[in-house]
Amino acid sequence: MFPLLLWLALFLFTGCNSQRASQSLDVLLGPTPELASSPAFHGALASETPASDREKARIDYLLERVGKSPYKFIRNGGRYTGKRAQAHLRWKYFRNRSQVRTAEEFIDRIATRSKTSGQPYLVELVDRTRYSLRTLLMHELNFLKRVLEAKQAAVTDTAEET
Repeated sequence: MFPLLLWLALFLFTGCNSQRASQSLDVLLGPTPELASSPAFHGALASETPASDREKARIDYLLERVGKSPYKFIRNGGRYTGKRAQAHLRWKYFRNRSQVRTAEEFIDRIATRSKTSGQPYLVELVDRTRYSLRTLLMHELNFLKRVLEAKQAAVTDTAEET
């Protein structure tokens, strides 16, 4: 665990963007999701839907991951479950949805910090290690992007074979 934390610290402070870094953070919000049973994933995968619907599905995916996370979420000094953090982020999103068009904007404008105190939202693992929620959500979004690209490439390859 210590080498991972040391490597993570180096990654975060040096700005390294290697594939290995991305893989090590993909599942920090919990186990790799079962995407086949995720409505948000299927909404993001659907290529015939309008871009706004795909972005909404990507945001729903992030909210789903937060809600299913086994870790504690730190907001203004309080520790909350994933379900409670999901409810709070969903409420903030509902109130500010006119300011958010993409999943990246959702992360930056809604899920990064408290508007009340300005303090960043954090995720606390079982060993009490804390990470920025923004960092973890960006990695979750990158994970989703890679999976979607792989699924769409597979669909394209299948279509070309027929």
